[in-house]
Amino acid sequence: MNIVHVTHRAWPVIGGSERYVQEIARRQVLDGHRVTILATDADALPALWDRHGNRVGPGAPAEHQGVRIQRLPVRCLPLGRFSFPALRRFTWLLSRISGWAAQPLAWLSPWVPGLKQALREEPADLLFAWNITLEGLTAAVSRQSQQQGTPWVAVPLLHLGQPRFYTMRHQLDLLRQATRVVAQTVGERVFLLDNRLAPDQVRVVSPGVDSDAALRADGHRFRQKHGVEGPLLVTLGALGYNKGTVHLLAAAQRLWEEGCRLTVVLVGPVERAVQRAVVRLPERQRRYCRCLGQVSEDEKWDVMDAADIVALPSRTESFGIVFLEAWVCGKPVIGARSGAVGDVIEEGMDGMLVEFGDVTGLADALRTLLDDPKLAAEMGRRGREKVLREYTWDRQYSRLRVLVDQVMRESKG
Repeated sequence: MNIVHVTHRAWPVIGGSERYVQEIARRQVLDGHRVTILATDADALPALWDRHGNRVGPGAPAEHQGVRIQRLPVRCLPLGRFSFPALRRFTWLLSRISGWAAQPLAWLSPWVPGLKQALREEPADLLFAWNITLEGLTAAVSRQSQQQGTPWVAVPLLHLGQPRFYTMRHQLDLLRQATRVVAQTVGERVFLLDNRLAPDQVRVVSPGVDSDAALRADGHRFRQKHGVEGPLLVTLGALGYNKGTVHLLAAAQRLWEEGCRLTVVLVGPVERAVQRAVVRLPERQRRYCRCLGQVSEDEKWDVMDAADIVALPSRTESFGIVFLEAWVCGKPVIGARSGAVGDVIEEGMDGMLVEFGDVTGLADALRTLLDDPKLAAEMGRRGREKVLREYTWDRQYSRLRVLVDQVMRESKG
């Protein structure tokens, strides 16, 4: 069977959704399918709207783990860093009035003129469309499905903690056209059913984690390399205001002012708000903050193994794979009580939840876990048990395989 995934970025770009797409595609190849990912040439997210944004070079491999990857150029609006946000706000306002009226603007989010032709040249038995906030990609898949009669699966990756640009009327209209829609959590499924998607249309398939990777991790190696002693707090992902990184630093400051020798390690691409927050730290506190940027997969697992606490107090998570990665290493987690995260973390059992932006609540949660190592270890143990019971890639992919088999039987019947 020929399977085509359409998504905004693909390997070697690193990110939660990119890992999710690649893992599913890799496993489909192992099942004997011919799998292609159609992605944009964007490296950093701003390249989706800013012509000066970082792009994957022409020398990037066109295949990874048996998955063919085709990268398509993004065409950016003039002054895209200003015009694209304005376009999105106008699209949102128009969609509130009429989903039909907003549909033509969807093709500019992002604007990938070559996608229509690429879909025609990649005859597929099954299509996947990822990430509904970039609905131009999903719209192209929907149109190809209508023209060719090909079934398609939408994986919208809804960010229900900040839903404005993920749940516009025309986006939900697109999802209703899909053969199946994959929700990552029960809460996401409930939201979709409340918005008139059919119960038989929506299935829950969550991301997974590679539990074997944690066995290769060496936290001692990381601590030696970076000269880290004492308690270690880690946050991982896109480091920005909406991810709660600024608030996490402010909470750490409160502990530093109390004399706590907590080291904070920031892993991932750094946005300006976080750069400014780090620069503003007094010198005596800045030495306890390590901003590593992007790291290799091996070092990522080493830092997870070295951590005492992993925190991601974000309001823009569609799921939070970071929590699974922390748990498989036996670490307690702190998240924001926002969107899907409340479905992933069982508060008080395998982690703690705070309101987004609540610096006092974050400081209290950190203090609680640092002052009670037994509680922290117990939360980490429960988290690991939950991952091994529910969130391995083998278990989650088996659910997707059942969904795909049902779709293909229906399309042939």
